[in-house]
Amino acid sequence: MKADRRDVRVAMNVSPRELEAGDIDDMILNGLAAKDLPPTMFEIEITEESPVDPDRVDEKLGRLSHAGISIALDDFGTGFSTLASLKDSRIRKVKIDQGFVRGLARSRDDRLLVKTVIDLGRTLGIEVMAEGVETEADRQILHKLGCRTAQGFLFSKAVTLTQALEFSVKEHAKEL
Repeated sequence: MKADRRDVRVAMNVSPRELEAGDIDDMILNGLAAKDLPPTMFEIEITEESPVDPDRVDEKLGRLSHAGISIALDDFGTGFSTLASLKDSRIRKVKIDQGFVRGLARSRDDRLLVKTVIDLGRTLGIEVMAEGVETEADRQILHKLGCRTAQGFLFSKAVTLTQALEFSVKEHAKEL
């Protein structure tokens, strides 16, 4: 990645068990330093599952967050999701699981749940992103509910780092 592309953020999914088991924090920080990239370009998406050694995971998350890496809760609303995890000041983003996002037009309950998470995030100063947006109808509902960040096949399929950089350059050029 070119060091002049500091407006691009790369996200990586990591489970608490992966954080617990290895030296992934060293690997990430050393990799960024070797490429002369700022930690603010990187985001860790934590899947919410119960770690065996929460203190070890907490220490590693603290180290990564202190370095400037953004920490996001992935698949929020499923698994071991708890409201208590939102009290962690290192959490900067919550990603609403696609199971609540797909088909919002057909489910009043999902709309209410999604709206509640959006409002809660706004109140706590946490960015909220919707995952799995595949239809224009769902995008419009999310917008009406106050969600301003989303990802899904409606916008793009998964792309490689090189493709993301090329896309970012093209989009940036369009804004001028």
